[in-house]
Amino acid sequence: PSNFPVVSSHEIGQLLHQYGCALVFVVVALQALGAPVPGTTALIAAALYAANSHGLPITGVIAAGAAGALLGTSVGFALGRWRGEQLVMRVARGLRQSPERVALLRAEFAVHGGVVLIVGRFITGLRNVTGLAAGASGMPIGRFLMISATAASAWALINGLEYYWF
Repeated sequence: PSNFPVVSSHEIGQLLHQYGCALVFVVVALQALGAPVPGTTALIAAALYAANSHGLPITGVIAAGAAGALLGTSVGFALGRWRGEQLVMRVARGLRQSPERVALLRAEFAVHGGVVLIVGRFITGLRNVTGLAAGASGMPIGRFLMISATAASAWALINGLEYYWF
């Protein structure tokens, strides 16, 4: 027997109708920050709900997904700037990488990390750590925000409309 409460499809529909965009925002932000939660699934479920019953505006679903992705990634960036050095060095030691190799990789990410931010937004797992990696690498904040906002908007638009239309 499961300890989880049983939730009917009607109750799920009500939750999506009442809190759909806010729920998408929070779950996507948590995923982008690094939490193992289903951000893309939340966005897709809300887009399907918007398509089937028109209980949510698809523009709101997309905006909530993009804003949540940008906020979560930005908080990850700030954490990377604040404690990224320690985290990166701990992971590097575990992977038997020298401090010199880590410095080289961080410098490369600072210069060429835009591609990682864009592509990483579309790859499960990678999207959870791109902000942290960008912050730890020392990427300039203006560049980070411009690229992250573009990636988050494209990701939310593509995933939201893909399921809304098809």
